[in-house]
Formats: sequence, structure tokens, C-alpha cells
Amino acid sequence: MIKVRFFYILIFISMTFSQDCNDNMLMYDCVGTWFCNDEATYGYDCYVNNEFCEDFNGDGIVDSWVGDGWCDDGEWGYNFQCEDYSYDCGDCGDGYSDDFGYCSHVVEMSNFEHDGINRQYYFYKPENLAENAPLLFVLHGYTSNANSIMSYSNMNSIADQNGFAVCYPQGTSDNYNNNFWNVGYAFNDNQTVDDVDFLTSLASYLQNEHNLSAGNTFSTGMSNGGDMSYMLACQAHDTFSAIAPIAGSMLESIYDSCDGVPVPVLEIHGTNDNTTLWEGDMENNDGWGAYLSTLDAIDYWVDINDCQENEDINFPNTDFSDGSYVINHRYYNCSQNNEVWLYEVVNGGHDWPGAYGNMDIDASSEIWRFLEQFTFTIGDVNQDNILNILDVIYLIDLILGGGSNNSLADINGDSQINVIDVVFLVSLILSE
Repeated sequence: MIKVRFFYILIFISMTFSQDCNDNMLMYDCVGTWFCNDEATYGYDCYVNNEFCEDFNGDGIVDSWVGDGWCDDGEWGYNFQCEDYSYDCGDCGDGYSDDFGYCSHVVEMSNFEHDGINRQYYFYKPENLAENAPLLFVLHGYTSNANSIMSYSNMNSIADQNGFAVCYPQGTSDNYNNNFWNVGYAFNDNQTVDDVDFLTSLASYLQNEHNLSAGNTFSTGMSNGGDMSYMLACQAHDTFSAIAPIAGSMLESIYDSCDGVPVPVLEIHGTNDNTTLWEGDMENNDGWGAYLSTLDAIDYWVDINDCQENEDINFPNTDFSDGSYVINHRYYNCSQNNEVWLYEVVNGGHDWPGAYGNMDIDASSEIWRFLEQFTFTIGDVNQDNILNILDVIYLIDLILGGGSNNSLADINGDSQINVIDVVFLVSLILSE
């Protein structure tokens, strides 16, 4: 009888709730309990942008969301179904809201035709972004997607703070109907999609369409996206001038075919990563294909960049609960003023630090801290951060030597390096 009465009570509550709640404001918490985002009588105080965290319902408790500006101390862990709703912009991975606290800026997926395939991507451009601003590609992992990495990386907020644009491309489906980047995994050896050409073509399109820097375009990515970043450094370094893989690997096939051109590299990798093994897998025991150890991959880029000095920097272990800490193995005094960094996450797993796993660092912030060192002005051909006659001399030497893949030398942006670029460069220097 008690069970029957309780059943009817639940029905009554459900009917009452559904009648009173605007369907657009129906939310679910992390255990599946539904509640109304606009109804204080249900027991929650932050149904509006409650800036001062007032106890609206008078129960003596100020309940909180986990977003931005919504009484948000983060203690409750509500899931706002962000793909369907975007009322609390902080929870939904977006940094903009209107006067009522609702999202006014939602990043939408765009289409890009390549090799007869409709490819998709998210593109985020901060408001009032300067012309010739940098462009960062953020590549998702195997089985993941562009929306997921856009959410957990929080790279849009980093872009807002530092003045660059972000692209989150979507991979295609492999033999197992999983999203992937075609880097040469053993179980995808029959795949023919050319992701290097897709990403370089998309980069060129975005650079032209949004007046972004051709010389300051970078790539980062998680796991399979990190692998792809290594591939871009080897095969598309004229487009992607620096990379920052997270839990990535350098497959033997990528290593064997690498152009060997100096490129700045940051790798963040956990020593207990059980997916992309720290020690590598040259015997292909796990079926991904043979790949180098993390240290061997870094040594390769240290050699290519001709780095002469190194140091180890211990990050403060600010969060003992994550069971890990971070050491930055920094290699510097390299050719072309490049650097190579390895963030060794001791006891860390297959994680994006700051989003999950190690919480001593924020991987997204560290990525940009590394990459911004290698943002150069078009015309600064020798990359000494000074635009002067030395760049003219360097440019002439490049032309006489048969040209170069140095995008900073293509002053007029016509994809050719010739005497016309010298004329444009002289004009730039005189206008300084």
C-alpha cells in the first residue's frame, strides 16, 4: 500500500512539474533527476543570473550551478545537456551571455568540401580579433569528436584572452565507424582519406576567409589528434609552423617519412598512459601500429631543431589528490629560435591535464604559452622579432638559393617567394 501511495505521489508531482515548467527550461542533474531551471519553488535559487547568490526560496541554503555567474562554486555537478541547451554559457563551453544570462554566442558546425567528402568543423573567432591573428587547430582523439574537445579543452576562452582563432575539425569514420584521423594505424591500413591535405586546405581557406596569419598557424590535439599533429609537422610544416600534441605518438611510418624540417614541439604525456604508452610500442603489441617511445620522439625533434641546451623545471604539485606531478623538460638554444618541450606527467594517464587527470597544470593554457613564443610578423624572415634590412638580406638569400618553405617570406601572400616579396618587404620596413 505504501508503495502504491508513493507511486501516485510521484505521478502527481510529475504532472504538476510538467505543467509549471517551461519545456525549454527542463534540466537534469548528474543522476538523472529532472528539475526546472526557471522555477524557484522547486528548491533551487539560481534560476536566474543570481549574481549575489541570494536565498530566493528561503530554505537557508543557496544551491548552485557549475557555470559562470550562476552562484557557481561548482559543488553540485549538474549536467546541463549542453548539446541541447545553452542557457548557462559557462556550463555549455561558451563564453558569452546576454543581459539575462542566456547564451548569445553559440559556435555552429560548418561544412567544407574536400576530395568529394563533406567535411565538418567548428570555428571560433573572438570578437574584434585583430587582422593577421594566429590560428590554432585543435584535433579530437580516436572515437571522439570536435564538439567534445571544444568543450573540455576550453580553448575558446584561451583564445578570447590571447587573441587568436580556433578551428575544431571533425575526422571521418573508419572501418569501425569511429571518428579518426588517418595517421596510418595498422587496423586502418585500407583507409585512403588524406587528412593532411584536408587540414592544410581548411587552414588556407580560414586564413583567407578571416584574414588570419598564414605564418602563425599551429596544431594541437588529443591522442589520435596528437598523432595527426606530428604528421602535420612532418608533412605540412609550411602550413603548421609549431605543434603541441597531448598524449600523442609518433608512428614509425610517420618517423620514416618525415621531412626532417625544424618545427617547435610541445608534448604533454603521462608516464602511466595505458593507451599511448610512454615507452612506445615498436613491436605493435597493441595493434595501433609501431610507434616510438615518448622520449625517442622528443629526441628526434631535439636533434632536428639542433637544440644545444636543456633544463628540467618542476611544476608545483598543487593537487595531491590526482596522484601525479609534472616536470617540464625544456630544450632550447635551437635553430631558428625554436624550442622543444616535454611535459612529463609522472604517474599521469591518458589525460588532458586541467580537464581531467592531472590538475597541477592547465594543458590548454600551457599549449598557448608554448605556441605564442613562435608567433612572428610576416616579413620577419630571420625570426629575430625585428623587421629591418637583415630580413631583406635573408630574403634575397632565400630567393637566390631556390626559394623556401618559410611562409614568413611570402610577403604578398601569393604562395610564391620571389623579387616581388622583396619589394613588399622594403615597403613594410619603410612604413614602420
